[in-house]
Amino acid sequence: MTLLTAGILIIGDEVLSGRTQDTNSNFIAKNLTSSGIKLEEIKIIQDQKNHIISSVKLFSEKYSYVFTTGGIGPTHDDITSQSIAEAFNKKYEINKEAYKILEKYYTDGEFNESRKRMTKMPSDVQLIYNPITAAPGFILNNVYVLPGVPKIMEVMFINILKNLKKGKPKKIITINTNLYESKLAPFLDDIQKKYKDCSIGSYPYFNFLSKTGGVNIAISSWTMDSLDDVKKEIIEMIKFNGGNYSLV
Repeated sequence: MTLLTAGILIIGDEVLSGRTQDTNSNFIAKNLTSSGIKLEEIKIIQDQKNHIISSVKLFSEKYSYVFTTGGIGPTHDDITSQSIAEAFNKKYEINKEAYKILEKYYTDGEFNESRKRMTKMPSDVQLIYNPITAAPGFILNNVYVLPGVPKIMEVMFINILKNLKKGKPKKIITINTNLYESKLAPFLDDIQKKYKDCSIGSYPYFNFLSKTGGVNIAISSWTMDSLDDVKKEIIEMIKFNGGNYSLV
């Protein structure tokens, strides 16, 4: 089975400046992994047309799916839609269906010029419906364009995820041990060389109050049928070195 891949583009000066914390990429990443889609890259870029165009084109060529968040609101610096239109040589125009949705959503006098900007998109797109604030995102080729507001983005992403082609979920096992990383490193390196189709990561932790610590060892693979042999070997290595272990 061909491995499905994805890239995420987080668009917004407010994220780069630290004014807004990005939680969207974490939410998307978790759902992609459980759906058998390998997230290979996350990139945060500013609200700058050339950056958006070049990044979207590159990601679209590299990955099965591209997800963008941010820059499709009603303000002057929301330029994602226009930039993506240019990236794919599409007209940037009012989407009639999106216009009808927002015209119906807002009461008389509320559907002003700023809000009408949210109906302008590249031509020939498929809408991503928004059950919270009505303003839709869109799909163009393999690019899924979503808003930056987390609660809205999350609902819209879950809806499009239902229709995405999926793969085998990534297998993950985590082993906790009270041994320190410096002790385990050479042994884990040998085991990793033996099992090249999986990834073995070690993540140390330390409790400063109790002055105790250890390592969480994460074994993961997109292609192996079972991680049991790797798990068994790591557990035996931990016991050989006098450590305790538990599965997390």
